[in-house]
Amino acid sequence: MIGNTLNTSLPLVSVIVPSYNHAAYIEDCILSIVNQTYENIELIVIDDGSRDNSREILQRLQKQYGFILEFQENIGLSRTLNKARKKYVHGKYITGSGSDDYLLLDKVEKQVQFLENHPEYGMVCGKIHMVNTEGKLIEDVQIIDPVIDPVESLKFESLLENDCIPSSSVMLRTEIMDACGGYNENTITEDFDLFLKVAWISKIAYIDEYFAYYRWHGKNMTTHTLKMYTATWEIIYSWKDKIEPNLFNKVISRRASLNFSVLARKHKKEALRYFEFNPPYRDGFILKNHLKGFYKLCFCWFSGKSVWK
Repeated sequence: MIGNTLNTSLPLVSVIVPSYNHAAYIEDCILSIVNQTYENIELIVIDDGSRDNSREILQRLQKQYGFILEFQENIGLSRTLNKARKKYVHGKYITGSGSDDYLLLDKVEKQVQFLENHPEYGMVCGKIHMVNTEGKLIEDVQIIDPVIDPVESLKFESLLENDCIPSSSVMLRTEIMDACGGYNENTITEDFDLFLKVAWISKIAYIDEYFAYYRWHGKNMTTHTLKMYTATWEIIYSWKDKIEPNLFNKVISRRASLNFSVLARKHKKEALRYFEFNPPYRDGFILKNHLKGFYKLCFCWFSGKSVWK
């Protein structure tokens, strides 16, 4: 164990941290893991070619806490996560954190206890706090819609329409991760892709508690609205030949209307790609998004920072 006394009677948990240019935040992240209340953790940190002083900070922390540390040339997030899983992971369970985020100190303990007591679930998730660059809680930014129904919201069909799972709140059985083939290395929405695969073969549980802090600093991938919505669309479309046609038509029609509405504010040309006069499925959600989209196309014009939703 790192940071505490080793207790090999407990299931080993592998915690992966892919580090990239987060020198200002990486120490908070590492300390939140080595100080977990759970007593059998292997921490795996791979720095993906950081150009700031992350290396010096990580070397100092590794010397103090003895976790696995590797430095590499930049290969991207998904490939780094898969490398960590294949090369270093030995745990029964697997979880992680972005190098700019950090965990509540009882996250691992509570989630292991749940999964040990509920073998029918392949993955567990919960809630996250949003914090600013100084680690202070913020309430006016929401990057992901909340879980409405703790059972229905986490079924495959529901996740296709609305990914309500914060990635930093997740813990999986390693065998489920392996069965899903790890992360998709051809998308920037690798978490969404993985969660769909997990829900396809297993059950996902929701615990109504906070497990992590997501740091909002304006450079998060979620600020890249066009890239995120385009990648999500491609992931959904990849299920076309695997699911029932009526379900696909419903999901893709609703998603197209949502993309149209969201992108119409700042990415007007791209938004029109998702508008359909005669979609294969219609409901009030689609109509509402079409109306909102046309309003944004005609009346909302501004430059500057990208907006999320």
